[in-house]
Amino acid sequence: MNTSTFFDNLKRYLVVLTFFTVVNLITSPNYLWVVWPALGMGIALLNDLLDLNRSKRVG
Repeated sequence: MNTSTFFDNLKRYLVVLTFFTVVNLITSPNYLWVVWPALGMGIALLNDLLDLNRSKRVG
């Protein structure tokens, strides 16, 4: 994985989470369910970051 791929994924994460947050606040502002997709997507993003770090050390 290269740096541009990671930043593309980060941008996608921010756009999707912004959309989910807006939908969450409009449909059910008393329960913030948006934290669950944020955590799941955050774990995937963290995995991408660690993969990027590993690939820089190896090569």
